[in-house]
Amino acid sequence: EYPQTRIFAQDWLGKSLGSLAVMTSLSNSMLDTRRLEEMIYGGFICGGCLLGVHLAFGKAAKGKGGRIEKMFVEFQRKAFHMIGGCIICSCYHWGIKHKFIRSAFSPETDSTAMDGGAAFLAISFVCWMVEASRLTIPAVQSWYLKTFKGLIRQKEHSKAAGIAYFLPGALAAMMAAPSHFAILGILFLSVGDAAASIGTAGGYIPVGTSSRKVEGSIGCFLVCTGLAIYAGLSTQVALIASGFVTFGEVLAEIIGLDDNFVIPMLGVLGVRIALFPQLGQMAAVMCVGLGIGVALAAIVGSTTSKDK
Repeated sequence: EYPQTRIFAQDWLGKSLGSLAVMTSLSNSMLDTRRLEEMIYGGFICGGCLLGVHLAFGKAAKGKGGRIEKMFVEFQRKAFHMIGGCIICSCYHWGIKHKFIRSAFSPETDSTAMDGGAAFLAISFVCWMVEASRLTIPAVQSWYLKTFKGLIRQKEHSKAAGIAYFLPGALAAMMAAPSHFAILGILFLSVGDAAASIGTAGGYIPVGTSSRKVEGSIGCFLVCTGLAIYAGLSTQVALIASGFVTFGEVLAEIIGLDDNFVIPMLGVLGVRIALFPQLGQMAAVMCVGLGIGVALAAIVGSTTSKDK
């Protein structure tokens, strides 16, 4: 009986390691480069159109109030959200293509170009220093809020703005997969999250007690699915990846994580999991993690002095 158990364990471990090894076979050739570039161009165009609509009708919408006003506020925010995300995609894609930088996923050791991961980490540091300055220096904070008045949410007056999470989220996606997949994950955030926010602003059905609306989640799911299919993924893979993104975005909102950091990673990992299914192993890891958490909670509870 023992040898059979050992053989089963070895077989399971071999399959698990094999599936991890297969992941390294992710290749940019799985996605259509031309279509990926077209999606980047399209993101710029969509962002410009949203900004144009806001400039043309924003003042009239503000007078009406309600959902109309909220949607036009999101038009302005998400216009720059899309444009900013597409700038990141452009710098990474064409930077690698023209050998200004190397891929952050598997940098070529014989290349003299700058590591893409290091490049975007440097940009992240600049952003974090600006955020730290405005949160600690009143004069900088006053200038910042006055300059970016239409883009900063009320909750970001006393905490880092979304861009401080956007850049490291994009960097995490770059380090998790080849460049084409990373760009697709960043587009999920740039365009899919824009659909979620606009849908939430004009939506009616809340997701639990969170501020998210069902209409926004549906919009995010449909847009991400369309992007993935257009990039060259199968419908099944696109649906699974978009499901991960949408579900993760809702959870992030509920527990207080910033979706600018979460969505690019979930997009990339969702594609990887869809291409190379390992839901059984994931479920096992979740059960082990839950068990460890319960055990630690019991230990902490038993060693903590009770107030009388």
